Amino acid sequence: MLLTGGSSGIGAELLKALVARRCRVIVWSRRPPTIVSDLVEHEAVDLADTVALDAALDQLTANHPDLSVIINNSGTGEQGRFLTTDPKELDERADTQIAVNLTAPIHIANRLFKPLAEKPSAMIVNNTSGLAVAPTANNPIYCATKAGLRSFTLSMRYQAESHAPNLKIVEILLPVVATPMTTQYKTRKASVEKATQRIVKGLEKGEDEIWVGAAAVLRGVSAIAPGVARWVVKKLAK
Repeated sequence: MLLTGGSSGIGAELLKALVARRCRVIVWSRRPPTIVSDLVEHEAVDLADTVALDAALDQLTANHPDLSVIINNSGTGEQGRFLTTDPKELDERADTQIAVNLTAPIHIANRLFKPLAEKPSAMIVNNTSGLAVAPTANNPIYCATKAGLRSFTLSMRYQAESHAPNLKIVEILLPVVATPMTTQYKTRKASVEKATQRIVKGLEKGEDEIWVGAAAVLRGVSAIAPGVARWVVKKLAK
């Protein structure tokens, strides 16, 4: 399987869980993972670099024709305060987040959907966020990319259901998790270990949507009162 962003945070913990289950994993990340195993193959891939991503995909399909699982886990987030941050810096932050969080997983799925659909059993997993349902004030681009990836994942699932029933499309919806990316946030955070346990359980059970921790609560509230869900996230994320 292919796992993006497997060198830190949720990706690193997920890699540990996969190796414990004797899964063979190709990790795409700029830094090598901490786990050293004959089951793990690391490739330094910058997902924000489209040329490098295309080259990596060419190599992946050539060298691993038996690949059957893709986990688009990699993500990056930056706060975007319009009145206090230089517009050029905001643009740079936006470009990076869009490239890594949205463009890269779409590009990977576009390239690999057809070969995976030809497998007896295959899976594409996209890591989005509860913030795809209810955004925060200070992370407008991050929230937008996750909302976009959620929409893309749903559309991809519809196509798989109609034309590639052996290809399962899964979405992971996370709360704020205690990772290097969230060190500046003061809100309550889920532990990486517990979040990963829930993800693995959902994958093993074959869930289409894996709602983790507080994101599962958000799901219930948003189903009944979307405005209330947005108001709660807006207040708690200050």
